[in-house]
This record gives sequence, structure tokens and C-alpha cells, in this order.
Amino acid sequence: MPGTTGGRAERGFMITTNSLLKIFKKSLLYILPVGVLGTCSPDLSDDPIPPATFADIFINLSLPENLVLNTNGNSKYFSGGVRGIIVHRVNASTYRAFERNCSFQPNNACATVGVHVSTLYMEDSCCGSTFNFNGDPTGGPAWRPLRQYQTILNGNELTVTDEVVN
Repeated sequence: MPGTTGGRAERGFMITTNSLLKIFKKSLLYILPVGVLGTCSPDLSDDPIPPATFADIFINLSLPENLVLNTNGNSKYFSGGVRGIIVHRVNASTYRAFERNCSFQPNNACATVGVHVSTLYMEDSCCGSTFNFNGDPTGGPAWRPLRQYQTILNGNELTVTDEVVN
């Protein structure tokens, strides 16, 4: 009989099909929950938004092309940052400026956020992430907020700086 010496099994060296099956079943109890749980959590391994430095953006709110920013809830795109900037008017004294580079896998070529046609939220049509106008993720795989830049309102001039506020 293989694995025996003089008709006796050598201690610790005889593994049967049944014992292998028992070991396999027990290991599944520990492996499967970890694998299943891992697929439900956000991808915390994605890269941060690349840093961006840019010259201050001066927006004259009385110019015709910027009049849209004189109404609460409206937004407009500007050059700057990594992929551009969304300036959003909250109220007469509060404007927010967000990086258009999505916070989820920002190095993907299409990871660009825009204002949804409803104007109620921002979205990245590439990964399906959505964001409110505080920059917080509200849906999709994004788990970090959008990068927000400092805004300074002085009369009819709004300045967006590359200083990150979140």
C-alpha cells in the first residue's frame, strides 16, 4: 500500500481525498467572505487628482459672457486646473469653484466632470459618479469630494485661485 511501512500508514504523511476536501471547504469559509466584501467597498486604491497650479482667474461678473453667474444655481466652465474649472453661484455672496477632473481614477483620459443637463448636480459620464454643488460624491464609484479652489468676491469681480479649500 503506498505511503505505508510494513502495512501501517506513516504518521502525518497520509492524506486522503476526504481530508483534502475537508481542508478545502474550511478554507472557503475564510476566503469567500473576504473576496465578496472586497467587491462591495469603494476602490480606495485609485490615484489622487494630480496637483495643479495656475494663475488667478479673474471673472468680471458684469460682462455679457459671465451674466449667467448672476443667477443662483447657475454654473460656467473656465480654463485652469487639471481639466478645467466649474464655477457655481450659490447665492449673491457665495461662489464655489471645482476641479473638473473627477476624483475617481483621475488619470483616466475621460475622467472629466460636467454639470448635468438638469443643472441639479455634477457628473462624470465616464465612471458614472455624481456630485452635489458642495463637491461631495452622491453616486457612482467616487468616494472623495471634488477638489475645490478658493474664490474671492470683490464687487463685480470674482477671483479663483489655485489654493485648495478642501
